[in-house]
Amino acid sequence: MTATILSAFLVAQPLGAAEIDPDAEDVLRGMCEALGGLEAFTVTSAASTEVILQDGRKLQLVATTNAIVDRGAGFRFTRQGAFGAVEVVFDGATLTVWSEATGGYAATQAAGDLDAGLDALLATFGESAAGGADLLYADPCSNLMNGVDRGDYIGVANIDGQSAHHIYYRAAEHDWQLWISTEAPALPVRYVITSKWVTGAPQFIAQFRDWSLGAQDDFAFAAPEGARELGSAEVVLEGVK
Repeated sequence: MTATILSAFLVAQPLGAAEIDPDAEDVLRGMCEALGGLEAFTVTSAASTEVILQDGRKLQLVATTNAIVDRGAGFRFTRQGAFGAVEVVFDGATLTVWSEATGGYAATQAAGDLDAGLDALLATFGESAAGGADLLYADPCSNLMNGVDRGDYIGVANIDGQSAHHIYYRAAEHDWQLWISTEAPALPVRYVITSKWVTGAPQFIAQFRDWSLGAQDDFAFAAPEGARELGSAEVVLEGVK
């Protein structure tokens, strides 16, 4: 579903089916069009993922990810976090994951376009550990709007000196918020996902910076010296999520 079709769908909904503020819908549609229209780009995100422990403690696991994305060729994500470095590479045919913590890597067949690579990434990491990847699909709105029953335009905020529209959307399992640049291109500045029905309402928070149009990479994975090939990406990521 393209962003334009999505817009028409939302406007056509009967009252009470999905209450979407037109200003919130316009801002979101603009971001989806801007992001989906980027053929190649790089971006850095600083993210925190909250984890609720059995004894009630809430931990924030912080990581920084550098992303290189080419919709026609693949992506490379390099993350540095509490459990060391993680690299994820997709070359249009294979998704490869390497973890410094386990000293291993594994490859998964994921032939197809960039969306196929992102599907494999989310299946491997899970949404909680790969938060923000859902914004990189060719049509981000199709994922973001899944299950949404309300959307509100909050206003304009200042994020690290950058003016951004603030929108808030509510879905069945989680709420999410986006701050989107008021200047063209309408790219995301900050993204927050709140798990409503998990004790402690843990959040994923990502702040984006250094968007740069155009990206060059061969998306070939080179195993670090001494790295072991393991059976699955789940084993590679054991203790890392």
